[in-house]
Amino acid sequence: DQADWATTLYPELKGFLLAAAKDSPHLRLILDAHITLAYAAGSILNIKSGRNVEIEQRILNRTVWHSSDMPRDPSWPGWEFDNAVLNDSGGDMAIAVCITHDVVPSVMKHLADFLPQASSLLIARPDCGAGARSVACGQHAFDLVESLVSEINQKCNASKPPLHLFIAAPNAFTFYLGQRQAGLGKTTLYEYDFESKNGGGYKASLSLPC
Repeated sequence: DQADWATTLYPELKGFLLAAAKDSPHLRLILDAHITLAYAAGSILNIKSGRNVEIEQRILNRTVWHSSDMPRDPSWPGWEFDNAVLNDSGGDMAIAVCITHDVVPSVMKHLADFLPQASSLLIARPDCGAGARSVACGQHAFDLVESLVSEINQKCNASKPPLHLFIAAPNAFTFYLGQRQAGLGKTTLYEYDFESKNGGGYKASLSLPC
């Protein structure tokens, strides 16, 4: 049930993380979980939490990422942004983050079928192309989040429309994006039903703030 994200999962996650962070300034999270839980964890341990958070990241192998784990490298891929105008209603904004693979066709289908209130779609792709190696480390993921948030804010101006997030990315990236949730305003996450247990396609999961 979609309501379980807000009524059960998020409160339990919040209680667990705040208890863990209460007496420890240093945390290591193993986020073998849905993107919604990674984003939600970031919204709880946000950039003002004063906690030093490492992420055990598993894509091709097991490694630990941190927001300042490596010196910045100018050769790291940046973003290629595209903005699709869906209608002139001036309504919600959808965001498709295509780091590990391209989600745009599935997102466009979902928007057409279920989200007529979305008036624009911001597409964010690495300029090297989507793939498992598109993000080098935690510092790179953190920098990509900063650039994406800046682009979102420029597109939204002062209007702060509701955002709909469709993310294919390492969970460390999604955690860092969640840390900026307060500045992004109302956001709804979407999970893809890869095993077609609920009809396939995207389903809305958690909307923040609860």
